Amino acid sequence: MKAIYHRRAVRRYTGQEVTRELIENLIGDAVQAPSAFNVQPWSFAVTSDAALLRHIAAQVRRYLVETADADSQLLRLMPELLDENFDVFYGAPALIVICATEDGEWIAEECGMAAQNLMLAACVQKLGTCCVGLARDWLEQPESKQLLGIPAEYRPMLPIIVGYPYGEQRATMPRRAPDIHWMPSRAAAGA
Repeated sequence: MKAIYHRRAVRRYTGQEVTRELIENLIGDAVQAPSAFNVQPWSFAVTSDAALLRHIAAQVRRYLVETADADSQLLRLMPELLDENFDVFYGAPALIVICATEDGEWIAEECGMAAQNLMLAACVQKLGTCCVGLARDWLEQPESKQLLGIPAEYRPMLPIIVGYPYGEQRATMPRRAPDIHWMPSRAAAGA
């Protein structure tokens, strides 16, 4: 429960390495997520190579600048994206890309549940995470998949950076009260 209430997107990291064993454990937690018919339609592309992470971040930034439409929400981020020093991965020492291994009606939900498991498990391990949706379109390009060793038929769904948070983390943000609509019982509905 503590992880659910305290997990937040982290965008500042120390240089401390996240070990391969710890990453594998987080992925082991991720795959405990439910999936329709227990298909488990996910795979994980991982890197903790600092030079590769910098290269990917630069490629993503350039791709976003080149492909942003006039009505894109990315226009809010354009000042940062135009800055060649902006790192879309915020200096995180590891990237885990959750990929869908097949098409399916509920693939986004299934990969999303795996991502949530991974991020909550990371929080328990005192790690910070951030889902970097900005990177997804670049990751879906055939040349990007080839560079990262992602099979051509897989679909990158959720790029998640992982690392040890730098400094004090921001306080938990207040949440709006849940918008709950109780369904009428059969008796009340006249059935």
